[in-house]
Amino acid sequence: MTANPALPPSTLSARRGLLDTGLRLFEEQGFSTVSLADIATAANQPLAELYRHFGAKSDFVLGLYQRIHDELEARVPDLPAGPLALRFQALVQLKLELLAPHQRTLRSQMAALLDADTPTGVLSAETESIRLRGLALFKIAVRGATDAPAETLATQLAHTLYAAHWGVLGLRLLDRSAGGEATRDLLEMLSAGLALATPQLDSLLGPLLLGQVGAAVGQFMQLSPEVDFDVARRVAKLVLLHRKVLGPECAVVPCEQCLALHLPKLHYFISQGLPVHFILPAFPAKSPNRQKVLGSLPDLGEEIALNFLQSLCEDIRQVYAPGARISICADGRVFADLVRVSDEDVSAYNDALKQQLARLGTRDLDIVNLEDLLETESFDAARAWITAEFAEPLAELQARVRDTDHHRAMFNGIHRFVSEDGMALEPEKSKSRVKEESKAVAYEIIRRSNAWTRLLAQEFPHALRLSIHPQHPHSDKIGLRMTRAVDDWLTPWHGVVLLRDNDYLLMKRQQAEELGAELVALDGRPSHFVMGPNS
Repeated sequence: MTANPALPPSTLSARRGLLDTGLRLFEEQGFSTVSLADIATAANQPLAELYRHFGAKSDFVLGLYQRIHDELEARVPDLPAGPLALRFQALVQLKLELLAPHQRTLRSQMAALLDADTPTGVLSAETESIRLRGLALFKIAVRGATDAPAETLATQLAHTLYAAHWGVLGLRLLDRSAGGEATRDLLEMLSAGLALATPQLDSLLGPLLLGQVGAAVGQFMQLSPEVDFDVARRVAKLVLLHRKVLGPECAVVPCEQCLALHLPKLHYFISQGLPVHFILPAFPAKSPNRQKVLGSLPDLGEEIALNFLQSLCEDIRQVYAPGARISICADGRVFADLVRVSDEDVSAYNDALKQQLARLGTRDLDIVNLEDLLETESFDAARAWITAEFAEPLAELQARVRDTDHHRAMFNGIHRFVSEDGMALEPEKSKSRVKEESKAVAYEIIRRSNAWTRLLAQEFPHALRLSIHPQHPHSDKIGLRMTRAVDDWLTPWHGVVLLRDNDYLLMKRQQAEELGAELVALDGRPSHFVMGPNS
């Protein structure tokens, strides 16, 4: 992809710009002919800046691996429901599509890919975290199939299919047939064979044969013997205690598919004794709808949410000594024009939020803004660049919303909030007109949200992703409940806190006022409501 002209390459995030440039040069000129100095020059960065992010050309290939898996993990909930053969074929086909733009680079790396002693080798120590992430994808494909084998066989089968898919990828790099037809034929044959074999796995011979194959594949995979997800599971389950999910599936007790994508990322930090890093796109700015909120600055709602995030990090420290840290990726800049909030209000909200953090002493939280990642004097240009560079085509998003329950639920939740604000801010319009006009805004909010997520994934490639919205239970994002609220879609920047005798509840301002609650101000600013004597 090419950068938006409004943002010249020199303004892009350094690591991402360098990675983009390196991968492009490798594909255009060949891996062996491109030097690190060539990449730095083409990216308009000093060579010293390149070495801050990449120690060798092989690191660019590792960066590509991470990108591919970021995208695969985001698409896992969209794997087709049905038999394992169908899900296996869909997952491998998606990976082939993501690798297609990098055919020349990967083909030139064939010898290195097969060498376990080189950093980019698929069996090297440096790619172990990638292998763990890849295995997690196949575990989800297996366990989510309508004809999934017994749980005792699921891991062995996932290992076997993961190893088998490497053969398909390798053939594609060597495939000279038109459009990779030979590879497609091989994938079709493998899927057909899997369809025949899957029903036999629970027979007497199935466990024996799969156990032998799985053991051999496990040795071949070269996973370190000390790989142990025990601590990772304890950390994951602590976080999942507070999650918000779309639909009733796994809402009470997380299943293995709920954990699968998160364990390898947790293991990355735990294996090095590092604090686990989470990123949370959140805390954009207060809604402009004064029927929902008290004003344009943070209040008790944000304070409760920040305290919760800090307490989550401290809970993790109880089961894993290095603890955790959460980067709040404030997304007010990303959506400001869509949700009718000025950039000045975003700045004021963000400054006040940082003051809250300092006052609360939340040592494990930090804030990242758009301007921390992109140097630009125009937020409109930055928003346009993010959309052009990372957002999926509108037609693709509309098709997913039409065809997939969890995407439809996400759209309906965003559409409801946009419509509510539109009715309050434009009372002269009919409800039906506002709802219709809000559809386009809701789609664009989701496109930009996904684009922001992709940018963050490249800036923080190892971080685990949290979300303020309910998510598919098997998603790579964990929907996080930060406050007690009247519904799972309500956030502190769309509501107010009502203190009751024994607890509190987040609700819309209008609801609190209708209950007869009394407004409380702190430090000269409205803060929250309390139940009054006549409430």
